[in-house]
Amino acid sequence: MKKIQVSRKLLSKYKTIRQALLDANDGDTIEIEPGLYNESLQLSKSVTIIGLSNQPEDVRIAGRFKVTKNASVHIKNLSFSQSDKGLLIEQGHAYVIHCQFHELKKYAIQIKEQGHLSLTDATIRHNGIGIHNRGRARIEYCALYEQHGSQVYTGSNGRLIMKHSHLYNGETTAFYFDQESRSYVEHCQLYGHHSSQRQIKAQGNSEAVLESCQIYESQSGAVYLQDHAKLTFRSSRFSDNVPVQIEAHGGELFLKNSTIENGQIGIKLENGSKGEIEQCTIKDHTHDQLMVQDASAYLFHCKVHNGERSAISQTANSYVYIEATDLFNHAMPQLALSEKARLSMKHSSVFEGAHYGLWLTERSSATIAHCRFFDNELNQLVVADFSEATLDDVDVFNGRQSGLYIIDGSLVHLTNSSFYHHHDAYPQLFVSNGSQLNMNESKVIDSYESGIRFEKQSYGLIEHCQINGHYEAQIDIRNSSPTIRETFIQDGGTCAIRLLHAGGFIENCFFTGHEHNIAIGG
Repeated sequence: MKKIQVSRKLLSKYKTIRQALLDANDGDTIEIEPGLYNESLQLSKSVTIIGLSNQPEDVRIAGRFKVTKNASVHIKNLSFSQSDKGLLIEQGHAYVIHCQFHELKKYAIQIKEQGHLSLTDATIRHNGIGIHNRGRARIEYCALYEQHGSQVYTGSNGRLIMKHSHLYNGETTAFYFDQESRSYVEHCQLYGHHSSQRQIKAQGNSEAVLESCQIYESQSGAVYLQDHAKLTFRSSRFSDNVPVQIEAHGGELFLKNSTIENGQIGIKLENGSKGEIEQCTIKDHTHDQLMVQDASAYLFHCKVHNGERSAISQTANSYVYIEATDLFNHAMPQLALSEKARLSMKHSSVFEGAHYGLWLTERSSATIAHCRFFDNELNQLVVADFSEATLDDVDVFNGRQSGLYIIDGSLVHLTNSSFYHHHDAYPQLFVSNGSQLNMNESKVIDSYESGIRFEKQSYGLIEHCQINGHYEAQIDIRNSSPTIRETFIQDGGTCAIRLLHAGGFIENCFFTGHEHNIAIGG
């Protein structure tokens, strides 16, 4: 193993890198003194090429290095510019340390299918595409900025590992994951990419995992996912990306232990996409925090709060599953479902909203168990327009209007639940306009207005329930015909049951503590 020195000095034996390569053998080191070298070279020997300066810009290569024939090449302290490509790894392995790549028309670094790159402490700026990877790449402690194309593209069957790097102010994407590629990105910062491609784009059958990353400050959004691609974010933060921070038109999105904050729309899932969101916080958006349209979302142990519209809006046959999650402090319905959307929710709380807690309309449906709705300014649960809800072990309390409002041909099945402490001017449960309430083993207690009101040709079954502590009629039936069976109605004000132009059946009920047990009018 020998050292060969390249210099522009008059008496130097090797004035070009090409001359040195001709005399070099595998394992040799070529040392290059500062200067400009207008050379494009094919590296087919396993050599080390080092610039003899700690400042890479002192040793300038105006040309392209091409690694071939399974060579293993080490490159250090060089600056590549003024060519179509800086480094092309066609077949072999390049270890690149402390180098610069700038003003290269097409690619700063291109890795083909049989190429391998290890890149450390490099600066890549003002190029066409920063890194174009179809082979294998490991990148650490690098800065990539102001490329005209993608900062990092990984396609074909490419593999990428990237850590502790900054990617910013590019004209298109920071990361573009394509085809059958697989990528892992850790402890990176991405910001300032404003094209329609978003900061991160994933398509084809690509899969990528980003961990402990920060993605922020984009005028076009942070993430765009499509086709059958899969994106996973762990312990990451999204902020100030508008209009949509994360958008999926197909593919699968996985978010864990991450924060999405300070934008217009937090997450938007469409076109058959799927999102799994676990132990995340979604907050402070001016539009809906999570939008699901013809797609599905699964939330576990999350917090969704402080939004200027809804926490979650669903349309177009979408499905959302929510478990152990808190949704609070939204200006519009905290959960808004329309167009046959479906919701399943368990062990969760919906509270302190300025509008409805839950709003079902346009034949939507919900199955809710072991949940709480409280301190919402308008009706806490609204089931409207031929929608349907099944509620089991649900506590609804301290609302500013009704606890449950069923209207326009809708249906609610209610078991093992409690309603209490709602506004003096509203019944706790309000069933109207041809709707149906089936209620079993539940309690409606302690409010000034009626416990339950049926009106406008509504009906249902109240069975094995406890209703007490209402000053007005505890059950108020107007132009409707429910069945009330084996129910305790006690400690009220004016009457236990009031019927106005009403029918129905009252069977084996217990009344105590009223001025009148049953009042009939009309």
